[in-house]
Amino acid sequence: MRIYLTSFVISLIMMLFSTMVIYHIMDYSDSSATEDNRHYMSTENIANSLFLSFVLGAVVFISAVRIQRPAYKK
Repeated sequence: MRIYLTSFVISLIMMLFSTMVIYHIMDYSDSSATEDNRHYMSTENIANSLFLSFVLGAVVFISAVRIQRPAYKK
């Protein structure tokens, strides 16, 4: 049970940081501005960054569980 809890915490931290990083990358590449040059938070960029960070978090969780699990002896 400790392996899964540790993996969950690691993936949660990774998801938090990756959400911020992915959002800033997407905002830089697809900047949202109005006609009078005011910037706003695009909901499309937010949704895409949340989706990508969720996928990355799942990959990190699975990887962390496999790394922490003891090797089987044949």
